[in-house]
Amino acid sequence: MKELQIETEMKAAFAAFLEKGFSYRYFYEKGGDSSCVYVYRFQKGKDFFDLREVSGGEELNFVVYCGGEYAFPLLKRLYAKEFSVFRRRHFFRRATKQEKRAFFALLLNKHLAENEDFFGIKI
Repeated sequence: MKELQIETEMKAAFAAFLEKGFSYRYFYEKGGDSSCVYVYRFQKGKDFFDLREVSGGEELNFVVYCGGEYAFPLLKRLYAKEFSVFRRRHFFRRATKQEKRAFFALLLNKHLAENEDFFGIKI
């Protein structure tokens, strides 16, 4: 089966996670209201983190599953300065989905490099 372009982009952007033993999976979930959520999952053992993107929506959500519990870390609070710069950069022109995914990859790679664990997931 041929790899989709988005899969290639995500693997390149999150290469540091793949090197640390995470596996990558791309899939989608259908909602009851005809919506579709695209899930970019990086998993290590039973623990994982997702970037979730609603079709037609402008939002990208970050979810962590660790130790049997879901967590929703507030990246805007952890990286307020970076979010402010990103928001100013896209004040007159809306950020594309690719730009948003690249921005999240930058933040999460930064968090991975600066911490011993990744939101509870052992590295």
